[in-house]
Amino acid sequence: MNEKLKIISLIYIGTIFYTLASYYHLKLKKDWTFTKAIAMALPLVFIEYNFSLRGNYLAYSKLNLTSIDILLITMIFYFINGWLLNYLVLKNKINIVRELIAFILILLAFKISANF
Repeated sequence: MNEKLKIISLIYIGTIFYTLASYYHLKLKKDWTFTKAIAMALPLVFIEYNFSLRGNYLAYSKLNLTSIDILLITMIFYFINGWLLNYLVLKNKINIVRELIAFILILLAFKISANF
């Protein structure tokens, strides 16, 4: 695996854990409490930071990406992971047209501003 893919993988893995930390507790529905949500989120946030901070630093220092480039890559990954969580775990219906339009807009923002 080349260095670029390894660095982007670190960022992607971080976004998986961020998505889980931020939204997985919604599965609790009526059993939701702040205590339960934070107990679920804290270990995931710790793991997320380990991947994200390393990936962000390496993307900046080794790949010469700007903070905006990294942010847009991260947003794309958040969108993908949020969609997967929403559909596969939370079992919510999706409006595929709306989701595709939103994803295309994120990709266009990336294309317009990225040096990647």
